[in-house]
Amino acid sequence: MYKYFLFFLFFIQYSYSQDYRVMYDFSYKLDSLNPNSDHIEMVLDIDKDDSKFYYKKLIILDSLVRSGAILSYGFPIQQVIKRKIGSFENENFVNVGDKYYNYISSDEINWKIRSDVKLLNNYKVQKAEAIWGGRKWIAWFSLEIPVSEGPYKFRGLPGLIFEVKDSNNNFNYTLVSLNKMLSAFDTSNVVESNLGLNPILITLKQYQKLLIDNYNNPFSEYYTMKAGTWGLTIFDKEINSVEGLKSIKKDYQLKIINNYNPIELDKAVKYK
Repeated sequence: MYKYFLFFLFFIQYSYSQDYRVMYDFSYKLDSLNPNSDHIEMVLDIDKDDSKFYYKKLIILDSLVRSGAILSYGFPIQQVIKRKIGSFENENFVNVGDKYYNYISSDEINWKIRSDVKLLNNYKVQKAEAIWGGRKWIAWFSLEIPVSEGPYKFRGLPGLIFEVKDSNNNFNYTLVSLNKMLSAFDTSNVVESNLGLNPILITLKQYQKLLIDNYNNPFSEYYTMKAGTWGLTIFDKEINSVEGLKSIKKDYQLKIINNYNPIELDKAVKYK
C-alpha cells in the first residue's frame, strides 16, 4: 500500500512537470436574450509554475507585431488570466481604451463532484457542479489527466476540465485539443504585456470605475486633441470631430448596455 501511495505521488508530480497546451472552443453570448452564440478559440498553457489562459489569435498577432506590423484590434469578452499552479488567486489582464491593466482577484470555487460519467474526446470524464460568480456551472473533468486546471478561472477539480458551461447556456468552454509541450511557451508579449504594452496595476474597484467612466465619457481622450489630427470609424461612420463624437454617444452607450453580459455577475458594474 505504501509503495502504491509513493507511485501515485510520483505520477501526480510527473504529470505536473509536463507542459500542456490545451485548446478550447469558447462559445458566448454578448446579449443573454440572443438565442445565437459566437465562438472564439482560447489557449490554456500549463507548466510546473503557472497556468495562463488567453486568445489563440494573440499568438498570430504577436508574430505580426514582432515582424514590424502596426495593429488595431479588440476582443468582445476580456479573458486573459494568469495564476500560480494550485492557486485560486488570478491575475486579470484587461484593455480599457488604449491602455492595458491588470488586477488581482481571489476566485475560489467550491465544487460538488457527481457520480455521472461520459466520454469526451475519448477520455472518461466526470461531472461536477458549482455556484460561482452568480451563476450555476456544470463541469466535466478527467482523472486521466490529473492536472487541477481548466479554462478561465475554473480549476480545483482532481483532473483537467474538458468542458464547463453555465446552466443558462450563455458561456461554454469545450476542449478541442490537448498536447504536451517540450517547454513552456513564451507569453511575455501576449499575457504579461499586450503586444509590448505593459500593464498598469490597479484594483477590481478601479477597473469597475474605468468601465463606468468609459460609458459616461466615451472617447474622452479625443476631446482635447487638435481637429484634423485624428479620425475614427464607428458604426460605419467616419468621425473626425468632437461634434461627431457627441452625435454617436447615445448609440455607443446603448451598444455597451446591450452587449454587457458578464461571466461573473457578482462583479458586474451598473450602467445607467
